[in-house]
Amino acid sequence: MIPEQYRRYEDTVSLGCVNYRSIWNDKAASLAKVKKLITEAAQQGVNILAFPELSLSGYESDEDNTMHREFAETIPGPITEEIAELTRRLDIYVVLGMPERSAEDDGICYISCPLLGPEGLIGAYRKLHLGTPPLFRESLCFTGGSRVPVFETRYGPIGIQICADFWVFPELCRILMLKGARIIINSTASMTMPGRPFYITTMTAARATENLVYTASANLVGKENTLSYYGCSTIAGPDYPRFSHVYAQAGDKEEIISAELSFTRLHEFRDALALEKIRRSDVIDDEFEQMKRNI
Repeated sequence: MIPEQYRRYEDTVSLGCVNYRSIWNDKAASLAKVKKLITEAAQQGVNILAFPELSLSGYESDEDNTMHREFAETIPGPITEEIAELTRRLDIYVVLGMPERSAEDDGICYISCPLLGPEGLIGAYRKLHLGTPPLFRESLCFTGGSRVPVFETRYGPIGIQICADFWVFPELCRILMLKGARIIINSTASMTMPGRPFYITTMTAARATENLVYTASANLVGKENTLSYYGCSTIAGPDYPRFSHVYAQAGDKEEIISAELSFTRLHEFRDALALEKIRRSDVIDDEFEQMKRNI
């Protein structure tokens, strides 16, 4: 049974991901490509479409860490206004990865995902956990965010995570679920390494199972400057009576994947397990308080 708080929302959603090959260091070409893919997804009937991390610039930093800063725009700004005009016209929600420049301090940039939809710009999520050298260069040009918001859509509240926030800090997804999210989108730039297709599949499904939500990981594919990405964008979630199910998965080429998801079936599982009733919040909260006092 759908709980009262969700009954005003649509009961089904077509959730999509772009297995996206970036056009590295070419902002105009990237914007044109993103708009083309949004149009294609809308024509396919997708309601919510997720792009990977930093789609509008490419993920890889240049040698002196200036490219992302030069590409960064405020949110709202010219790019989000242009995309919002398209999402209004096509009646689609889009989660887009881009470098964001702070409106308060021109020297601060974030790895961000604005959410745009039929209503226009709804909000933006800023990546919290930034990779550090030697494996990553994010911390050399970006600042971490400070909030874990949910965003209102006609399909209910949704949450957004970016790469490491989703992969290695599962408490963030739990916070989003507790705030009411039934869909959590992970915008990622997961590089080619041994075992990574298995990793994106299992971790996307695990976050869904842990929280009884639908999850979608949108990944880059192909080669940028020196870095390569394996794609395998994944949509997962419970499928009553299955605890875990992969609804759709891309390969190692550029493509749009989508899945038709039912919130009625999701709540069947939630009702059967009744996690909100058996969860020992008293013990969990007490443990966190004790840890904070001991730090």
